[in-house]
Amino acid sequence: MPDAGKLAFIIGLGIGGFSLLLLIISVGTVTWLDNSGSSVGLFRKCYGSNYTGAVAQGCYNENRAPQAGLSVFGILLLAFGIIVAIANIFLKRSILLIIGLGLFYFASMFVMATYATWGHYSRTVALYVFPNVVSDDFPHTSMGASYHLCVAAHYFLWTALTLLAFGAGYSAANGDSSSTS
Repeated sequence: MPDAGKLAFIIGLGIGGFSLLLLIISVGTVTWLDNSGSSVGLFRKCYGSNYTGAVAQGCYNENRAPQAGLSVFGILLLAFGIIVAIANIFLKRSILLIIGLGLFYFASMFVMATYATWGHYSRTVALYVFPNVVSDDFPHTSMGASYHLCVAAHYFLWTALTLLAFGAGYSAANGDSSSTS
């Protein structure tokens, strides 16, 4: 049976992989904002069947440049962090461990910046009442499932980072060279 350090490291990698999956789903779906069938995502805006405005129903390409870029860069950092951490298991180089932990940390910062800036951006008047005109008769938008997946991915990412750091520290303190040397 592996020691606590290796076990924490392996569990941390698994949770990091799950976080990556949640992030990919979050970025790829269009329900960052939702209002009765109409939704806004990082790359598309969709008008639902209950919308009767000047724009035809359906989805249209429309990038949210800051949030889209931050999220894609966070996904790339996390993917490379997982690859580097797995390489550390086989190559047993402490520099790989440090790089992997750094990539996980910076991935979490980019993911957090994505949903933090989205929260501010989504409360502009145009998106707060999307797809309707400004009126008291229409409900406002709410944060959608994709947004919540991004937030959940960030929490899982921090859990993974904590377990990876614990595993590395435990193994180094006990003189185990399999994850730190």
